[in-house]
Amino acid sequence: MIALLGLVVLQASGAVIRQVLTRCGWRVALRSPSSAWFAVVVAYAASLGGPGVFVLLGLALVASQASALSPTLSPAGERGLLGLTTIVLARPWIPTQWDEFVWLGKARFESLGFGAGVQAALDPSQHLIPAGYPPLWPSIVGWLSLGQDSISTHVLAASVLVLLCAATALEAISAQRPNLLAMAVLVAAPLVWVHARSTYVDLPVGLLGVAFVSLLLSSDRPPLLAGVIAVVLVGFKDDGLAQVLAGTGAALLVQRRWRLALPAIAALITTATWRWLVHSQGVPLFDHALGVPQWSWIPRLIQLLALHASEGFSWGVFWAVTLGVLLMPSKDPTVRVLKVMLGLLLFFTAVALLSGPERVRVFAENGTLLNRVLLQFWPTAAFLVVSGARAPQTSG
Repeated sequence: MIALLGLVVLQASGAVIRQVLTRCGWRVALRSPSSAWFAVVVAYAASLGGPGVFVLLGLALVASQASALSPTLSPAGERGLLGLTTIVLARPWIPTQWDEFVWLGKARFESLGFGAGVQAALDPSQHLIPAGYPPLWPSIVGWLSLGQDSISTHVLAASVLVLLCAATALEAISAQRPNLLAMAVLVAAPLVWVHARSTYVDLPVGLLGVAFVSLLLSSDRPPLLAGVIAVVLVGFKDDGLAQVLAGTGAALLVQRRWRLALPAIAALITTATWRWLVHSQGVPLFDHALGVPQWSWIPRLIQLLALHASEGFSWGVFWAVTLGVLLMPSKDPTVRVLKVMLGLLLFFTAVALLSGPERVRVFAENGTLLNRVLLQFWPTAAFLVVSGARAPQTSG
């Protein structure tokens, strides 16, 4: 149970940092699960060494214009999180899927000392897979494990991290009260439950993405938490930047308030800092290197997305319902933002696939990629379905 003790330490230290920075009140800071991310971003900046200062400067920019909003879980959200916890933690404490070995293997570096995961990711001789990937997810798993090199501890720590992402999303959207029909559509997507009980990073990225855009919608000025989550997203995966840019672009198009772009600037600074470190250390970038777009592959991409999204054993009728909500006109600003965000996520993904290396397109054709991309989209689409089911519709 070392990982649970690690969570307590992370939450308590994050609550202290959040209280000092936002003056939200000790009760709110300690109760809110998203307080843990404040400790995460400070630890991440420290693990990067001197260049980590740029990460903190990006967050300082957000803080200079931030609102005082500090959301907490509603009673309904707490009940939902309790049920999800029971499901997620009822799994074997060993890796059960291929990529779990990849992510959890990198978490072992933190048992060698704080920041060892970052050092290994920046060492070309280590040949980490994939090369040049942001290191934050396995680093947090190592931090939650309090330096213990144990596979069962790492599996529990990563599962707790999945729950923390889910709690953050539930907290951010706690004002929504979905109807039973919308909830039935959401829970009838089997692949989501498979990944909820894994330590893959695709679902957590999507959960934090929907939390991020919800925070942007909550006020004229983004709360500091939005900047913190933006930094965490790009620290998890390169795909996290797409979530940040899509959420920001959608919010700006609908609400047109320039301050909403500040968390995205913090994320871009963090991404640029990491990419500079990767380049300066001579770490090669393969999977996420962009080149000349292969426009001729567009029909194949559309075909593959349709095949994956319509596969009933994985998704049920979820994406068919989502398409119906997308096509339904609405004046509700939340619905409009979520529609634009989904469109931008699809656009950014298409650009990455068309401009990326050939072997990434081979992964997509072999069936090992696009369902995981759809998992990153699922939380935003689920929020859209819930919001669309409640919002008044218009014919104009």
